[in-house]
Amino acid sequence: MSTLTDRYISEVVRHLPEDQRGDISSEIAATIDDMVAAEPDAGNGAGETAARDSAERAVLTRLGDPAELARRYSGAPRYLVGPGIYPVWARVLRWLLPVVGVIAALAGGILYISTTPEPELGGLIGQLISSVAGALLWAFAAWTLVVVIVERTTPEGGRSPLTTPAWDPAHLDGPRGGAETRVDAVVSLVMLAILAAVPFVPSTFLYIGHLNGGEPLVNPDIPTGWLAGYLLLLGALALVQVWRLVRPGHTRVRLGVEVAVDVAFGAFLTVLVLVHDQVIHPDLVATDHGGTAATAIRWSLVATIWAVVVWDQVETLRAHRRDTAIVA
Repeated sequence: MSTLTDRYISEVVRHLPEDQRGDISSEIAATIDDMVAAEPDAGNGAGETAARDSAERAVLTRLGDPAELARRYSGAPRYLVGPGIYPVWARVLRWLLPVVGVIAALAGGILYISTTPEPELGGLIGQLISSVAGALLWAFAAWTLVVVIVERTTPEGGRSPLTTPAWDPAHLDGPRGGAETRVDAVVSLVMLAILAAVPFVPSTFLYIGHLNGGEPLVNPDIPTGWLAGYLLLLGALALVQVWRLVRPGHTRVRLGVEVAVDVAFGAFLTVLVLVHDQVIHPDLVATDHGGTAATAIRWSLVATIWAVVVWDQVETLRAHRRDTAIVA
């Protein structure tokens, strides 16, 4: 083995774990020897040494950058989000970003009204843009980081909970749209987990912790029964999604149950907002504007709740029609 090949192999294996270097060095050396011997002009005639050197350089050129070859041996992924987990990543973002954007807009509006002696429309718009842009970037980065960690910590050959099911011909005998339904169910479970955490999220999460000492965004004086009802309805929604995960495909019965529970959840939240004077922590809402800010926030929350409920029903019905159209 020549000095040139030695240096090449040394450059490759220095990027690999020590316990793999010996075997991989031997494998690369054997591969190079075989490739050089297969070169048409290698080792023929009086110019044997020069011809072999030329063949060796040609072989190393084809093998390419040692660092790139080392990455192929290590099997380390060269992507941020793999194809198996991408559908769930993208669909969660499709829901997460609008929800976070609305919450950030509310928080930004609260911050501006609470801290500005004479609020102006231009200042409010600037505050909303700043709050929403920062929150969207944060949500995008945080969710992507979670996905990357889940994917990187999944054992090789294993399946992470976010990985879409591998297609199998047997799926043709099962309910149509089964894979899509499973992905939708996983996405919904992730979103429900985020919603379950909302009552416990500290205000510092939205950079307004200085207004209420870092306490949760939700008014801590709301009776525990309302919180229990909130979590129970989220649990019911989660059970519907587990049902979809276990028995994919769309049925009219499950569609009816899903729509009914979604609407009941929206009605519950609406009553919660309207019954209580302040759902949001009192220290986050200005008290020197004759209750105008609290009223605006209350009805903004109601509008947001039903915008999300209606959007969810549209997406659910669209998925149902898509799958029933396939069957037809």
